[in-house]
Amino acid sequence: MQAHDDQAATERRTTERFARQARATLRNLVSDDSLALPSLRLIADGIRLELEKRGEVAILYVGLKRYGRLERVFGWQITSDVLDACSSILQEMVGTSLRKLDVLADFTLSDNAFIVVLSPPRRSKEISRDDLTAISRRVYERLQSMLLNDLAPGVFDRVHPFVTVAILQAGQDLTFEQSLQHGVASAMQAAEREWLLYDEELERTLADAIENHSLEPLFGPLVDVAARKVIGYHTAIRGPFYSPLRLPDVLDEVARRSALLSSYGIETRELAVTKAAGLGPEDLLVLSCESVELPGAAVLALSEFYSLNRALVPQHVVFEMQVADLAAHAASALRVLGPVHEMGFPVCIAGVGSGLTAFELITRAQPDFLALDPVISVGATDDPTLMDIVQLMLRFAARIGARLIAPEVSDARQMKALRRVGVEIMSGEVFARADTRLPKVGPAKLPAA
Repeated sequence: MQAHDDQAATERRTTERFARQARATLRNLVSDDSLALPSLRLIADGIRLELEKRGEVAILYVGLKRYGRLERVFGWQITSDVLDACSSILQEMVGTSLRKLDVLADFTLSDNAFIVVLSPPRRSKEISRDDLTAISRRVYERLQSMLLNDLAPGVFDRVHPFVTVAILQAGQDLTFEQSLQHGVASAMQAAEREWLLYDEELERTLADAIENHSLEPLFGPLVDVAARKVIGYHTAIRGPFYSPLRLPDVLDEVARRSALLSSYGIETRELAVTKAAGLGPEDLLVLSCESVELPGAAVLALSEFYSLNRALVPQHVVFEMQVADLAAHAASALRVLGPVHEMGFPVCIAGVGSGLTAFELITRAQPDFLALDPVISVGATDDPTLMDIVQLMLRFAARIGARLIAPEVSDARQMKALRRVGVEIMSGEVFARADTRLPKVGPAKLPAA
């Protein structure tokens, strides 16, 4: 009899073990992304039971909005690193900070946002609004601290968290599914309002910087490594030091999507031309320009740039536009590029290689230079596939009569690898750090003949 009981117990334990494994497998199969967090659908039954038992739950929505060129600067893995770090913080807080408020929690990941489900404390039938406010603030502050201290410098200004809440109650004239969707939607809408307020704050900072002339150009050398000489300078703009706009990529993104684009473009190009003291008679000056700005920018350059800087003539002012901009505004951009070329201005199409569908448009645009997507030029050293793309871009540039630029080259190893496959023009910190004055590039920084 005892043996029979022991065997039955063993079988039960085995069955339970396999059941746990099956649940874990199911959890992974229905989880979102690489973090293996349960999807909202998977925890819906738990929410339903909590609603029936307690009468209400709270949806805490933790959204992450990215600014600038986060993946280009840090690599594509950075987004997963940020999400992993956020997941770890929420798991930690479920067992500590949130538990101290006597609030039970579960959470999930959906579309780069976390949804935390909070139930009322065991001694109460409802969640205190003050407790929710305290939770939101505590989660926000912990995420801000993580972005500032636990990840690479620069991530903090390119990722901004938003934490909002919505109450989900039982007994309404809605099905459970409708109530759940409505609760999540309410929290997401609140997050969107917070995003808009934050964007408006950035745009006000940009407007003040334009009005007070506090934007600052940075110049990076453009080097012909085959000829072993500096042939010009690429311009970037940074904003006020106290703001995320001090990062040129964040500033550029905010300006491009704002109503301030035109005044921003006029201000920054005039600043760059004025501050480019010491520009040689043959040096190029590469200025960023949106396609919608190009006609006005070319006319202004023709009439005013020479008076601002005697070293500049149209043949030495290169207008750089993004390939995505060319693709998005193909008809209008192609119409204005012809007259711009006729005025004598060279054109550079930047971001080449990031989207292959635009190559027909690039051919028709007849650019003088092509600038690789920085992800390609930086990563090609260690990635044979990216190096193949560089060689493909070299052949494409030669076919359409353009010269290829490899931007953001940071060390001699990258420079030598790109030089070996035939890239002749590069820019980046391997030659000199971008500065508010035209940087000097000594012979030691140039490759051997």
